Amino acid sequence: MIKINLAPTAKKGRAPKARPAKVPRPGVKLPSIQATIVYIAGIVIFVLIVGILLLSQSSQMGRLNKNIDQLSSRLEELKVYKATVDSLERRERELASLIDPIKELNKNRFFIAHILDEISSRIPEFTWLTSVDVNQSRLGLKGIAASNLLVADFMNRLEDSPYISNVDLSVLEKKAVKKQEMMQFTLTANVGLEDTLARRKK
Repeated sequence: MIKINLAPTAKKGRAPKARPAKVPRPGVKLPSIQATIVYIAGIVIFVLIVGILLLSQSSQMGRLNKNIDQLSSRLEELKVYKATVDSLERRERELASLIDPIKELNKNRFFIAHILDEISSRIPEFTWLTSVDVNQSRLGLKGIAASNLLVADFMNRLEDSPYISNVDLSVLEKKAVKKQEMMQFTLTANVGLEDTLARRKK
């Protein structure tokens, strides 16, 4: 026999749905107070160091600018002295250009005077000079003589001088002087102060 239970039965309760597990949110971990103080102290020290360096550089630049100003002022003063020195040097060169020829003449005047004395002392009788041209190295003589022999004698006498050498006859021709036949001559020779000093030493 089949039994049917028609009495209401208690409803089975539904099992609650499982909620998903909560994922923990990533949090920001704040540094500790001691670390913060260290960071701040480091920043303050860095700022102080930079400030000290800037002040030092500023002070150094100020000193350099002051030195530059002083040097510029000194340079302007020296420009006046330099202009004066340049003017004096220019004047000295001008005076030297005027004095040098005088010195050169002074140096050789005694030598030239001695050459003239040598010529005068060696002229034979009946021989006269009409022109004498002498410098430091060359001698030119023009004159007249009573004969060819007197001209040759004069040349030999000049050659005997330690200050005159290479006597050469360049012109010899007859010339009437007061209806008297004379010989007109032109002589050239070498003279030199260095040769003279060398011969004196010997």
